[in-house]
Amino acid sequence: MSRPIPVEVVPSHVHLSESHLQVLFGDGNGGTVRHELSQTGQFAYEEAVDVVGANGESIVLRVLGPHRKVTQVELTPTEARLLGIDAPLAKSGDLASAQTCTLRTAHGTIEATASVIVPKCHLHLSDTEAISLRLTNGATVRVDVVGDTSRVIEDVAVRVHPTYRARLHIHSDVARDVWLHSGSHVRVRDIQG
Repeated sequence: MSRPIPVEVVPSHVHLSESHLQVLFGDGNGGTVRHELSQTGQFAYEEAVDVVGANGESIVLRVLGPHRKVTQVELTPTEARLLGIDAPLAKSGDLASAQTCTLRTAHGTIEATASVIVPKCHLHLSDTEAISLRLTNGATVRVDVVGDTSRVIEDVAVRVHPTYRARLHIHSDVARDVWLHSGSHVRVRDIQG
């Protein structure tokens, strides 16, 4: 059983490519940093976009940085249904089956093809933390929720990078299902598969 690892309920958000950032917020506008996130070098912008689904419904989501090679929109299953988008459950960055939406601001509009996913629960670990837990990047684990009620989260993807800090990232639908909130803790139970 591992040491307790903090849980972060990550709000749905958008990662923009550099070219999409320019279209949506103007040439030369690199975005205004609102605050740093727990993972080194990651931050939330002041800027937000309207995410418009196939049915014309929309929600407003914050843009996270830094910009990525390709645009990615991360929704909960509830939000995807609201927008009429059949978004696949996928690891962040795996856009092979990702769906399309429209992103809109007062400055511009883009069709974000192959961009919408529901992110899998994932565990961020530094190289050192991964070694101490005997885990490797790409592994899938089960985690136990720390507390007096037995709760397990399965199919958690392990992501390892030298700059990462140990955090379990889940979206709000998962948090509601297992009665978790940011500041809760989990322990790695075992490797799956």
